[in-house]
Amino acid sequence: MAEITPINTRRDGMAVTGKQASDAVHCLQIPMYEESILLPNAAVAEMVGYLEPEPLPDAPEWYLGKIAWREHKVPLIAFEVASGGQNPGTLHGARIAVLNTLQGNPRLPYVAIVTQGIPSLKLAREEQITPDSRNIGNRQSIAGFVQLDGVSLVIPDIDDLESRIERLQVV
Repeated sequence: MAEITPINTRRDGMAVTGKQASDAVHCLQIPMYEESILLPNAAVAEMVGYLEPEPLPDAPEWYLGKIAWREHKVPLIAFEVASGGQNPGTLHGARIAVLNTLQGNPRLPYVAIVTQGIPSLKLAREEQITPDSRNIGNRQSIAGFVQLDGVSLVIPDIDDLESRIERLQVV
């Protein structure tokens, strides 16, 4: 018996087979100051304009404070500093990506990171992604580096960010 492949139709009338649709992950390529990160769409709750955080005295340089977002107090992180990169110094043109946390902690359902510029949508298929040869070394909160269509991207480790925030005892 022949295998039946389900067919879905996009708005433009083009057919998409079930296999093609399931092999791709909808992602956001989010520009930072020196690098760009890649996250699945489901990891990003919302992109918002820069909001001034309520600082925490004696916090590490990467912890900027908390922002008010949709009736939540969300920790705001300078991801590049948290991951061992350079402090961009300026927040001119900055935006914030509010991320869904992954550990199911009701005290910390979201983490926000400072970004630069407007994210772009990417449809990441397995054949388009290759490991990047960069070594993580002593950088923190990075799950890995990949190349997507020839562009080098950072995959953040959201679990590690969440754990580091919890160790600060700010939630």
